[in-house]
Amino acid sequence: MPEAEARATTFVALVVANFGLIIVNRSFGASVVSALARPNRAFWAMAAATAALLAAALFIPPLRDLFHFGPVHLPAMAAAFGVGAAVLLGLELLKHLGLGSAMGSGR
Repeated sequence: MPEAEARATTFVALVVANFGLIIVNRSFGASVVSALARPNRAFWAMAAATAALLAAALFIPPLRDLFHFGPVHLPAMAAAFGVGAAVLLGLELLKHLGLGSAMGSGR
């Protein structure tokens, strides 16, 4: 994989993993599904804005050049989303094992 494509893929994985962290943090007392079902316009507005800006950085050539991203392909994007999902699942597992305080929940 070329360096520029690897940079773009890593950035996507980082953004998706950060959303995983936000979702897990919102759901310490409940499941991820119930946390996502709970109304929160600010979260969904932030998610939409982040997705739009990420798409712009990946697919608009002047912005892609600004970040030194290369064109990304579907398998690389799937891998990036898979990494983010793995972070979400791993943190959810830690939460259910009672290690929430080790993750900084403070509860």
